[in-house]
Amino acid sequence: MKRVIPAYKTLVEVLQDAIDKESDAEEFYREASEMAQSTDVRVFLLEMAVMEREHFNMLSKKLESIRADQQVMNGILSSFDAEGEQAPAA
Repeated sequence: MKRVIPAYKTLVEVLQDAIDKESDAEEFYREASEMAQSTDVRVFLLEMAVMEREHFNMLSKKLESIRADQQVMNGILSSFDAEGEQAPAA
């Protein structure tokens, strides 16, 4: 099966898509574990779900950091006028 990769425009889009996929994968493993008839399989599937949650958390933290950095940069840039000169302090 060939996977279609969207044409991402920003890192935020990439991370959000990855976060969504990690969440879907976690849900898949948890649901599969409920149907597993073997204890070994159930344990393995739950371990996989935990791994996907860890990936989700890591990516979410990265996304949060990038968004915070963008807010800071937007604040800095907004303090300059259109000609690149610093706007007078209020």
